[in-house]
Amino acid sequence: MAAHAAACKGHDTERRITISDENKALVRRYYDEILNQRKLETLDDYWANEQMTERVRGGCFSYFTAFPDLHCSVDELIAEGDKVFCRSTMTGTQDGEYKGIPPSGRHVSTDCAEVFRIADGKFAGYWCLTNVAGLMRQLTEEPIATASA
Repeated sequence: MAAHAAACKGHDTERRITISDENKALVRRYYDEILNQRKLETLDDYWANEQMTERVRGGCFSYFTAFPDLHCSVDELIAEGDKVFCRSTMTGTQDGEYKGIPPSGRHVSTDCAEVFRIADGKFAGYWCLTNVAGLMRQLTEEPIATASA
């Protein structure tokens, strides 16, 4: 009996690892295909409902317009059950208007933290925290002058 329980426990752990790996791979593909290759026509492949898809499409469009060279790197992925936490960095040059700020030509970098809830191979829930205040500061503050010797 103990051997059977141990075998079942091992199988559950193996299945959980497999699902976690699949979920992390889905997030990586999303970053690569949608955020970095800009294949917005494939958004439906990632999001579970149309309302979420359209909100993401609008958000991506505004960032891609303001930062045409936008790149999002995945810095860390942690999966637990049906959720994946992603810590990432967005970098780009502001060559378009962003939240009322005219193009500045400044290269910026900001951190993001996201949690994706995955059901049936698609994102069914989403939470995001982007350091917008830090991004705005990079776009609007005057650079600090350095003293020359």
